[in-house]
Amino acid sequence: MKKLSTSLLLVLFVSVSAFCQTEEKIKREGVVSGVIFDGNKAIEGYFKKRGTVYSEGKAFDAPWQFQGKMKFIEKDVFEKAEKVKNKLYDSYEAKDCSGFKYDTLTYESVKYADMSAVGMDMLPKKMFMRVVSEDKISLFHYFASPPSVVSGSEGFEPYYIDCAKPNWVYRVGEAGKLKLVNDMNITKELVDCPMVVEKQEKGEYQVVESNEEASGGNKFLNNMMFKEQVRMMAIEDYNANCE
Repeated sequence: MKKLSTSLLLVLFVSVSAFCQTEEKIKREGVVSGVIFDGNKAIEGYFKKRGTVYSEGKAFDAPWQFQGKMKFIEKDVFEKAEKVKNKLYDSYEAKDCSGFKYDTLTYESVKYADMSAVGMDMLPKKMFMRVVSEDKISLFHYFASPPSVVSGSEGFEPYYIDCAKPNWVYRVGEAGKLKLVNDMNITKELVDCPMVVEKQEKGEYQVVESNEEASGGNKFLNNMMFKEQVRMMAIEDYNANCE
């Protein structure tokens, strides 16, 4: 019994020691645990840390960085390497896999065209997009990228702050086209759910509420000034009540 207890303590000590060494290595190499999804296969490993930019000595969140190329090293390779060299990392773009998980955030490989402004982003392209929820209508966060060159005394700061704000994107079903929530035509796109269409036509999706039946003015205000919020209400209703 004493020998068994000693053996268990030795195994526990070795396990804790190995774990501590791995944690120190993770901090030293600046990586974050994650998973690459390749179809039905999940590859565990570590990503080069991303998501932060600097300007004038200030740090800013940079969520748009996760939409492009990611540097990834498989778990066994990382833990066995005495020195983690750049050549041990693989580069993954949206065309190379079906998505990834970075810490607690999940990204899916999708094809998307940003129609919110005139520019090259209007052309459909493959990218990783952050998954917010998966349902009959799935929701995503898309982030615009800041310009590579700016002018003016404020520098990059206002661009970094603005681009860190998420744009809500939706997809009906698994094969639907990804579009901005703000552009959803509820009565046409959700016609298979009469309840949602009827509530939209009656002006029941209200951000600006009224104690009486929705007036023409309130309908206009809700659908024009609060388009995104109204559409998010309709999406929530659709997911909860429609087939």
